[in-house]
Amino acid sequence: MQTQHNPAMRDWFDQLKGGIDLHDLAERLDLRRTAANGNYHSPHHADSSPSLSIFEKGRAWKDWSQDVGGSCIDLVLHCRPEMETPLEAAKLLGEWYGIPAPAPTQSSLPARKSTEEYIAERCRANPEPAVAYLASRGITEAVSRRAIQTGALGWNTWNSNKVPAGEPGHGGPAAAFIVRPAASAAVVAVDLRYADATLNGNVKTQCQGEKQGHGWTSDWRRLQRARTVYIVESPINALSVECCHLPEGCAAFAIRGTANVDKIDWSFLRDKRVLIALDHTDAVNERTGQRPGLAAAWKLSEVLTAAGIGSMLVDMQDWEEGEDINDVLKARGADELTVRMKHIEPWLIPGMPGDGERQKGTRRIFLPAHDFGVYWRFRVKEDFTHYVQKYNDQEDDDGESSRSEELADLCSFRVAGISRLRIQSHLATINGTPDTQPETVFGISAQVPRFGAALQREVASNDRLYNLEWWRGKFGHIWMPAQFARMVNVLERAAELGARDVVNFVGVAWRDGELAAMEGSDCYFLEPHKQCLYHNMAFPRGSRQNARAVIAAYQSTFRSNAATIALVWGLGAHLKTVLGFYPHLQMQAEKGSGKSKLLESLQTTLAFQVLSGQMLKTDHRRRASVSWTSHPVGWDEFSKLPKMVLSDIDGLLQSTYRFEFTRVGAALTPYLMCAPVLLAGEEVDVESLQSKLCRTSLSVAKQGDIIPHTLPQFPVWEWLQFLSHIEPARIRDLHTAFLDVCNKRSRAEGSDATARRMMENYAAVMTAWALLAEFAEIDVDQGAFVDDVLAEMNAHIAETNGSRLPWVWIMEILLSELDAGRYQYPFSWDTIQTDSGREMALFLRPSHVMDHLSTAPHLRPKFDALPIKTARVFKQQLLQSGVVAVHGGKQMDDVEKRIFNRRHGHMTALSLAKLEALGLYATPVSSDGSTLP
Repeated sequence: MQTQHNPAMRDWFDQLKGGIDLHDLAERLDLRRTAANGNYHSPHHADSSPSLSIFEKGRAWKDWSQDVGGSCIDLVLHCRPEMETPLEAAKLLGEWYGIPAPAPTQSSLPARKSTEEYIAERCRANPEPAVAYLASRGITEAVSRRAIQTGALGWNTWNSNKVPAGEPGHGGPAAAFIVRPAASAAVVAVDLRYADATLNGNVKTQCQGEKQGHGWTSDWRRLQRARTVYIVESPINALSVECCHLPEGCAAFAIRGTANVDKIDWSFLRDKRVLIALDHTDAVNERTGQRPGLAAAWKLSEVLTAAGIGSMLVDMQDWEEGEDINDVLKARGADELTVRMKHIEPWLIPGMPGDGERQKGTRRIFLPAHDFGVYWRFRVKEDFTHYVQKYNDQEDDDGESSRSEELADLCSFRVAGISRLRIQSHLATINGTPDTQPETVFGISAQVPRFGAALQREVASNDRLYNLEWWRGKFGHIWMPAQFARMVNVLERAAELGARDVVNFVGVAWRDGELAAMEGSDCYFLEPHKQCLYHNMAFPRGSRQNARAVIAAYQSTFRSNAATIALVWGLGAHLKTVLGFYPHLQMQAEKGSGKSKLLESLQTTLAFQVLSGQMLKTDHRRRASVSWTSHPVGWDEFSKLPKMVLSDIDGLLQSTYRFEFTRVGAALTPYLMCAPVLLAGEEVDVESLQSKLCRTSLSVAKQGDIIPHTLPQFPVWEWLQFLSHIEPARIRDLHTAFLDVCNKRSRAEGSDATARRMMENYAAVMTAWALLAEFAEIDVDQGAFVDDVLAEMNAHIAETNGSRLPWVWIMEILLSELDAGRYQYPFSWDTIQTDSGREMALFLRPSHVMDHLSTAPHLRPKFDALPIKTARVFKQQLLQSGVVAVHGGKQMDDVEKRIFNRRHGHMTALSLAKLEALGLYATPVSSDGSTLP
């Protein structure tokens, strides 16, 4: 339960955390203390000295032996693993200390249990037989009971009344392994392992629920804290690993079938030491010539390497044919299994031994004889590489041959893989068309001691593969250059392993003609720090409950959805490759309205960056900040930059409304500039961008509740995946529907083209809101978001009615020049008869105006910033705007006028009253310089 979603629950949680003394709670939890004022012993292992301390006046704690801590609720979860959720722990504390939970509201309905949750509940009712069954498989009672306490293990007694015994589907007694996602207590599946498979038609295992995309572990919290994780095939093998005498910080994870290796999101393994221990000794499949378990380990190694997660394989070369982890535990005991699980294979290509008796089914790739003859000499550790410099083959008295080897240091890192990558072109990325210009490069992943378990990844062009200085600069030292080059030559044969088509884009884009969600680890930039601001982005993850809590908090912090518009705009930015455009956002703010606080909250919630004006001074920084991503970026207080820089910024923002591709430098580094930009500041000059942005207005009067520091991040990654699975046509149809709503409720005239584009922009934000409501499972009418966006849109259209077109900017410059007396071309003020009566008009020639702007030195920066440069377009916009005087039903755009006793033809008469209606004011003067009445 998210307490942010229920104020009463949030207050109750705060009351528990602030009112319970942890020393008293420690006594209730039976924590052992050596002295009256000393620390406490850890509840999970026999520590020689107390390692759990309580501080902050009894309101915080930390177990230093396991690096965990927190509040009273966290302490209950730490000491009572059977408590699955913080809510269960809070309820227990409420009972102990007489602080009951708030009563549920009358409208709340009990959640309907899924089939999987119902099965899991039945299996957990009496789990004791599972302990005895697992004991027969060699699993210790302590390990089984820990799994029962965390709710991961139970016992099934169901059997079918319709299917007779001995037939598949009958059921019977079975150990039940309950599967949950990493960030949720919900049950997604229950795996059954039958004690007597003959009762179920000789079907030994069965899955109730979702098979793909989820693995099993006995304790998710233990797995998240672990530094070393063993990946195994089945839950029984995972429990077998837990029976080993491994050091603190080890955990096991079961993939629940070899077909699941590329379906699971492995991001939870980042920065952990991963050891793959699938069933490598499976019998060879005669059709494929491979061992299924070993082939799955190969695939898993590729997947983890592509995700930047370092991994090694447990060496099972000397195991019996078909022997798995649980077989070893049952037959030989935990001591023998512990030794075997610590034995890591040393081969350069994971899962492909260079020698040994069991070679059948282990050839991952084909190596010619001259390569295989040297392959066995390369030996790797997790972050180091050796070379067999000398060896000696000898025979003993019994005729048995043996080899002694002398290892020498080759390089200070391990090359985890060299993969051939085909990078999709930018056109295929932004519009989904077939790729006609892919680029081939090589992705190199290596494990380096200074970065721990995480892989370091670089992209190399063909000419860098044998450049040893490049290798030294990127990864580490090379002691044997010639042998290293030979190793690279062997790894070239393995470039097909992990070879894939990749897309350099962070966010939602097209991949092979279909929408896909991508983050930094999916991209392979040649110069990542220069090409993309989010090249190393790992989007926040979480549940849809988190999404609902975030939306509720933002709707509460400012009235009229002023903050929510910014939130929805940022999330909707990832629709850009579907819609083909996406507006920037102008955040207008009064002094002291809370703009800085809101920007900080948005950065935390969405994990996007806000750049200061200092960062925007160079063309390179501006270009890199908006390249190769649909994730938004913020530019704060850039209006103080020099005029020349502001002119360049204006051009960049104009182009990033859609997409712009360019190559820069001698290396022709590619840039796809497309990120939507949040323009923040008390004074943001966006006059030329009005038709390419949306707006939200912050004021002191709109302020509401402050966004709490405990607010979870928005689950951006799940949101991106949600968008990538929606039919693009549906998104476009939804945008069209909201555009119709904007047209019906707009105050603009139907002929106003720029107003229509503004409506398209606001319709894009409304589209994002409708999809967000579907994702978060809330009502689309929640908080009257659409009504508030329409109100903001109409206010925006009304306030910019006279300043959206370039002719207005030109007229503003011209009228200033007239008042200053710097306009040297013929012009005249005169009162004329029009269809509206007698009115004052300004006579001039549009070509003279553009000549003045283009030749006056002091107007050069302004002229360069104008989107139009010709008199023809300027005059055309004047005629379309309605400011040209009309006489006899005809616009006065080609009239003759006498100025200083000279006749001037092809003059245009501009109505002073119509100019003033658009906010353009002038002071008419006579030929002698006096002001006209």
